[in-house]
Amino acid sequence: MDEVKEVLLCEVSNEVEAAMVVSLLREDEIPARSDASQAMNIFGGLPFEPGHHVFVPRSMARRAREILSHYPHFQDLRNVHEPE
Repeated sequence: MDEVKEVLLCEVSNEVEAAMVVSLLREDEIPARSDASQAMNIFGGLPFEPGHHVFVPRSMARRAREILSHYPHFQDLRNVHEPE
């Protein structure tokens, strides 16, 4: 089985924003994921802990950026991946 190479798409402010970005991308069939998880709350993390990352397959990074560009709230994301 081939391993899918992921890239860091962007950094978001908190867990809620990470969930929103991942959800928007998945609606367009981009298998996005973030490093935020519900387990962080169970093990003492704050639910709005800052600085989460969103990852997508390298081959879908350009399309993911395009999708997010249609949402004004996601125009100022940090550390946005610049596809080659």
